[in-house]
Amino acid sequence: MKLPAILSAFFAAALIALALALCWPSGYMVSRDIGCAQVHSERGNDICNALSASMEWTWMGHAIVSPGWRVTWAGLGRVYCHEKIVVADLPVLEALKRGSDWRLQDGADDLIRLVSSISGNGTESENSIFNPKHPDYILKSGCEGLK
Repeated sequence: MKLPAILSAFFAAALIALALALCWPSGYMVSRDIGCAQVHSERGNDICNALSASMEWTWMGHAIVSPGWRVTWAGLGRVYCHEKIVVADLPVLEALKRGSDWRLQDGADDLIRLVSSISGNGTESENSIFNPKHPDYILKSGCEGLK
């Protein structure tokens, strides 16, 4: 093998390794563990486990390649419907917002926004996916459309 071919192969391998190192998810993003074992209320644990189970593997973060398990809008709708989240769950959701994982915190916060919007106490703008007037509203087809 000639020296230029060896250098080219080495350079290509180094670029691939660099790309993988930059794109590979951090340890906690490859896991669905969002800290549900640390939730002590039964209802909170049920909601936390439902959020964890609803997470989907996605490759994109906020406009960057960022692989990992995340709560998606469809998953959020399924949790809302299957767990029958109601206004009485707001204190539990507030406690979950103080969880150890940002995915649990975001999921709880999004459920709070959804419950508040449905109960008429929401302050969501019309361009929010949590507002029933938005064309891509999370529960546009109701709970029946999320099965």
